[in-house]
Amino acid sequence: MTKRSWKGMWALPVAVLLLGLVAVAQQYPVTVVDNRGLEIRIEQQPSRIVVAGIPLYTEIMVDLGAVDRLVAVASSPDNPPEVAGLPRVGESFAPNVEVILSMGPDLVLGASDWAGERTRLEKLGITVLSVGRADGSISTVPDILTAISTIGTTLGVEEEARLLIGQIAEEIITIESTVLTELPVRAAFLYAMAPDIPPYAVGSGAIENELIIRAGGVNVFSDIEGFPQVSFEEILSRDPDVIFTDPTQIVNILENPLFTGVSAVVKKQVYGINARHLLSTKVARALRIMSEFLHPHE
Repeated sequence: MTKRSWKGMWALPVAVLLLGLVAVAQQYPVTVVDNRGLEIRIEQQPSRIVVAGIPLYTEIMVDLGAVDRLVAVASSPDNPPEVAGLPRVGESFAPNVEVILSMGPDLVLGASDWAGERTRLEKLGITVLSVGRADGSISTVPDILTAISTIGTTLGVEEEARLLIGQIAEEIITIESTVLTELPVRAAFLYAMAPDIPPYAVGSGAIENELIIRAGGVNVFSDIEGFPQVSFEEILSRDPDVIFTDPTQIVNILENPLFTGVSAVVKKQVYGINARHLLSTKVARALRIMSEFLHPHE
């Protein structure tokens, strides 16, 4: 295995995005582009906002100092504590349109269209903004930074958004630079729901895979896509030196007799990473923890 070479594979998109955000603050109306590639016109600064999407939307609003404009959010155990007392509009994958309408919003963030929720809201004249990929997913660090930028412009807090993006980008580039010349460590990110059920492995296309690479590792399951369930035999065959998992699932790996031959288990290098910090404005914090586990002498 050779030392890592710096190709800018991950840091470059972050740096380019950051540089591209140096712009003059706009006055209303403003136009932003949603996850469908459609232009969304925001006529005036939104003051009654409902988050009908994943907690990232809510977290961005909190970090941008706009939590006072939130009137309701989607239900999630990962919501930041600042919104604990706000009404709920259902789960992010199935928000309740009637409840959203009852809040009298002038902007809805993150409404999916899995059951036609976004279409119904838009037909009723409600401005809806969803960011990320075409399917509504947010799967990479650049996706997170783009979400911050778009929401910052929408809310009229572009400077706060630039500062937040700059802070995250600087932290990530600093972490990457510390592991630049290190030998990459063979790692896996597994979700082991129960000790007697084969776990789900994170493959390419997921932020966990991206963070393993940024942290100075190589994902032993990078040749697969998404989050497939894999056999215990397959994990033993690929034999990662480090395993990341949810903190509550460490015991399902360390105390499972079917894992006893895996190097990460033998060396007790099974570490918990809280999933709520991955697709989050706290992503750099998660990356730092992963890099310290992969390269503990740093």
